[in-house]
Amino acid sequence: MNTERMDGHLDKAPKILILTGSYGNGHLEVTRALIEELHRVGITDITTSDLFYEAHPIVTTVTKYLYIKSFTRYRNLYGFLYYNFDNQLKEHSFDKFTDSYGYIRLNQLMKNNDFDLVINTFPMQVFPAYKKKVGKQIPFVNVLTDFCLHTRWVSKEIDHFFVSCDHLKNELVEAGIPQETITISGIPIKEQFYLQKQEKQQKQNSFSSKKNLLISAGAYGVLTNLADILEELKSKEDLTIVVVCGNNKNLFDSLSAQFSDQPTIEIKGFVSEMAKLMSQADIMITKPGGISLSEALAIQTPLILTPGVPGQESENAQLFEKECMAIVTKTEEEIIPAIYQLLKQPLLAKNLVQHMEEHFYPHAAKTIITDSLALAGISINEKVD
Repeated sequence: MNTERMDGHLDKAPKILILTGSYGNGHLEVTRALIEELHRVGITDITTSDLFYEAHPIVTTVTKYLYIKSFTRYRNLYGFLYYNFDNQLKEHSFDKFTDSYGYIRLNQLMKNNDFDLVINTFPMQVFPAYKKKVGKQIPFVNVLTDFCLHTRWVSKEIDHFFVSCDHLKNELVEAGIPQETITISGIPIKEQFYLQKQEKQQKQNSFSSKKNLLISAGAYGVLTNLADILEELKSKEDLTIVVVCGNNKNLFDSLSAQFSDQPTIEIKGFVSEMAKLMSQADIMITKPGGISLSEALAIQTPLILTPGVPGQESENAQLFEKECMAIVTKTEEEIIPAIYQLLKQPLLAKNLVQHMEEHFYPHAAKTIITDSLALAGISINEKVD
C-alpha cells in the first residue's frame, strides 16, 4: 500500500501526531492499534506523545498514583473528581489550569514538526485551546475510549469525533456537536480479537458439559476477595477457571501458591494471548473499562462486570446493563451468584451474546485511520498482489 495527496502531489510522506495518556492501559492500547493500522497502510512517520507526562512529569506521576489507587482505596474520591470536572467546575481556577495543561508541550511539538493530522486518544481541552490561539488548519480528531461522555472530550474546535456506540453519538449531539462530525467506529483494539471471533462461534456450535470461566483480575487488584471466589468454585468439577493477573506480581504469587494443587484452576500473569483465552471462555469476569468491553464485544463472550469505579467505568457498566450485554455486579458478593446464574441459564448467556452482536463495530482502527486520512486530504492506494 502507499499514500498520496488527494491533489496528486507526493512532496512528502504524511506525518501524524497521536496524543495519548498513561492513566491505565486503555489509551495506550488504542494508540497501539491506530499505529498498527497506520503501518498497514504504509505510514511510518508517526510521533506519539503522552502529553501530560511530558509537560508535567511530577504532577502526572502523583495523579496517576491516585488514579491507580482509586480502584481499591479512593473509589469515591475519584468519582467526586470525575463528575465535578465533568460539568460543575467550569469557572474554577484549577479547571482552567487543566484546560491549558500541556499547552506549552503541544505548542512545541507543533512548531518543531510539520504534521498533517493530529489524533487524540485522551480527554483534554488543550487541543481546542491550541487551535483557538494558533488557528492551525490541519485536522484535529478525538478518538473516545469509553462508552460514556465526559466534557473533557467536547469542543466545536475538534474536526471529527470517533465513538464507540450510538448512545455516545447522541450524547455528543446533545452537547452541541454536529452529527456529521461524528462517526460510530467502535473503540480500536488489536486485530487478533476480530480474528478469534470465528473460533468462538465454532466453539458455541459444539456442546460440552465442562464450562470455562475466565477472570481478568487486572493489574491493579480490582477484586479484593478473588481468593475467596476461587476457593468456593474450586470444587466444581464441571468448571475450569483461568485467572489473568496481568502485571500484578503480588496477586500472581499469592494465588499461585494458594491454588497450585488445583487441577481446574490456572493462574497466569501477563499474557499475550488474551484474545485466544476469551474465545475459549464460556463466561468472562472483567472490570468495565472501555478496552476490556470492546474486546469482549469483538469475541462476544458472555460478561460479568465487577463493581465499577464511580466515573467512566460505572457508566460503561450502566450502558451494558441497560442494553442487556452483561450482568453487572454492584458488590463483589454478587459475583458468584452471577456465575451460577449464567451456568444454569444458557439462554441468558445466548441473549447477552445476541445483544453484543447488535452493538459491535468491527475494525475500528481501519475506520478511524481511513476517515482521518481522508479528512487530511491523504488517500490510501491499496495494491493487489
